[in-house]
Amino acid sequence: MRIFTTALFLCALFSGKTYAQGMLAESSSAREVAAYPVSLYKNATSISQNLYNGRQYYVYDARMEEHQFYQQRRWLNGMVLYDGQQFDSIPMLYDIFHDELVIRHFNGDHVLLQTVKVDSFIVDNHHFARLESGKDINPQMRTGFYDVVYGGKSRTLVRRTKSRQEKIVDKRVIAYYPEKNFFYVFKDGRYHSVHTKKSTLELFPENKRELRRVLRENKIKFRKNRELAIVKMVETYDNLAK
Repeated sequence: MRIFTTALFLCALFSGKTYAQGMLAESSSAREVAAYPVSLYKNATSISQNLYNGRQYYVYDARMEEHQFYQQRRWLNGMVLYDGQQFDSIPMLYDIFHDELVIRHFNGDHVLLQTVKVDSFIVDNHHFARLESGKDINPQMRTGFYDVVYGGKSRTLVRRTKSRQEKIVDKRVIAYYPEKNFFYVFKDGRYHSVHTKKSTLELFPENKRELRRVLRENKIKFRKNRELAIVKMVETYDNLAK
């Protein structure tokens, strides 16, 4: 009887140790599994903290019908190259009155990015690059964001701007933001300002006939669609110059 009782006790003790070891192994494995997403989160946030480290941006004239942003006053997901790092699917607004890029924080706040750290960004299928006066562009051109509407040899840029003006309607001050675009075409080592059909044709005097024909064949009216017309003319010139 003593032998049976002793054997039973040893069996129970061994089983308890095995069970305890199994529980420890499962607990250790569970901790490792739980730690994995935490490590991923820490790695991701350590990178994104640099992006969301700007000061808060306040939308001014928020109740006005017109606004200071490019195209529309709503968040659009885009890509930004910020301080040498690329961030995708970022909700953003481009304030073209102040020439500043605004993104939405996780908590819903508006965050103003440091302009000098924004290399470029893509929003609404437009590629904006920050170009420095006297370095990337002509000395007389202003440092800031330029929309690269054509990236061929004769690179074509658009400087998109808005000015803030006021008018009084029914004894109320109403703010409005008229937009104006400035076009630049790269040729002979520098950028040339073009605005009219005549100034664009004078930039390519040897191909005036071909450029007029391409607008006619594509039914592009210069005054109605200046941007498309300039891009089409510049692209045609590059193809003819090959």
